[in-house]
Amino acid sequence: MANKWIDLHTHSTKSDGTLTPAELAAHAKEVGLSAIALTDHDTDEGCAEFIEECEKLGIEGIAGVEIGAKYKRELHIVGLYAKGDEFEAMLTKLKNGRAERNRLMVKKIQEYGFDITEDDITNEELGVTIESSGRLYMAEALLRKGFVKTRQEAFDKYLAKDRPCFVKRFGLSPEESIKLIKRSGGIAIWAHPVYTVDSEEELDALSVELKGYGLDAMECYYSEYSAEQSEMCIRAAKKAGLKMSGGSDFHGANKPGVKLGEVNGGHVPYELLEKLRHR
Repeated sequence: MANKWIDLHTHSTKSDGTLTPAELAAHAKEVGLSAIALTDHDTDEGCAEFIEECEKLGIEGIAGVEIGAKYKRELHIVGLYAKGDEFEAMLTKLKNGRAERNRLMVKKIQEYGFDITEDDITNEELGVTIESSGRLYMAEALLRKGFVKTRQEAFDKYLAKDRPCFVKRFGLSPEESIKLIKRSGGIAIWAHPVYTVDSEEELDALSVELKGYGLDAMECYYSEYSAEQSEMCIRAAKKAGLKMSGGSDFHGANKPGVKLGEVNGGHVPYELLEKLRHR
């Protein structure tokens, strides 16, 4: 039997990716994936379209979301299979908070002297709304209009935390994020944990803390990990009694170096998804 590969961390135009949910499903078929989760930021709006297309193509499509939790550093929780009224109501609140934050940041960018409007960070044809837009689109607009030379320059000078155009948004704590996913029947996964910690000791400690809130798994395989980072996550997951997950964090043209279904060292085996579902 041929190997079966999966990708449990991807994005579409419903947040900051450049492929529509249907196009993402088609690309998954193209690269030979057996299962794929759509995990847009703070929204599952594209999941129905995505799963319908996956079914047509004979791929296992999984409804997911990536929640950006409030923490001293970047801490994201991926939720798979979560659903229900409470879950949808909170995603709506998060989406509205994202829209308010985007409008305030555009205003700050304008006050800083740059001719950027809401129309510059949305795209009706691609389905990018003020709710689904974000800082990547702001960086792209600044680059497109010649105000910066690279997207990274836009973040470093204006859009990153503590930079002049940055605005905080409504969010949930790690505990609130995980418990919401669990109450909604979902699987909670700590996404790219190496972005959150400075050492293996800190990773171990936070893994235990998050497991106490109900965390199921850690993203041990990721497109931008080194072999050492992946091995560190595997060790931490085993010590904390967490399952392992993996995903590319595919964004299409917004992360051109990241290929769908590919992580450090190759691919994510289907057996990890089987173990997650068993949990």
